[in-house]
Amino acid sequence: MAVHIHEAERKGNRTIIELGALMHDLGDSKFKKQDDPDPGEVISEFLNGLGIDNEQITEVVQISRYISFSSREKISKMSDEFMIVQDADRLDAIGAIGIARAFSYGGFRNNPIYIPDEISSGVSRSTIGHFHDKLLKLKDLMNTPAGRKIAEERHKILERFLEEFYREWNQG
Repeated sequence: MAVHIHEAERKGNRTIIELGALMHDLGDSKFKKQDDPDPGEVISEFLNGLGIDNEQITEVVQISRYISFSSREKISKMSDEFMIVQDADRLDAIGAIGIARAFSYGGFRNNPIYIPDEISSGVSRSTIGHFHDKLLKLKDLMNTPAGRKIAEERHKILERFLEEFYREWNQG
């Protein structure tokens, strides 16, 4: 998806975009253990071993460090590469595959599918609550025109899914 957006936008360094897309989840807090090494150091060491220059390594590390939904306020200036990889990451979370991923992760975490009285607070316990906490917000957070266009389509899929889910739930 990152390469697709890069080609549509005709911006950014493709090498950084590809490396950023491949490595952006190394420090994902959902899967990181307390004693895991610093992801920035792991990325730097690996890319250094491949002969990638320090400027590109720095950008890939920055992408990995600040790409997540929860850290969206922590970066002051986003490069074209960062914006493209972030859009690709966000697009992975919405649409049909995003729905499948949400329920797969919810099952992995032993989260209930739905809690009828749950109020979206940013930290819902149910998978349907996660739609309201995060997934339905992603469309409006896209950085690039190409990302926004794809997000519009995938957002509609989320909305249709939720309409059907609530209809079936309420039928009993």
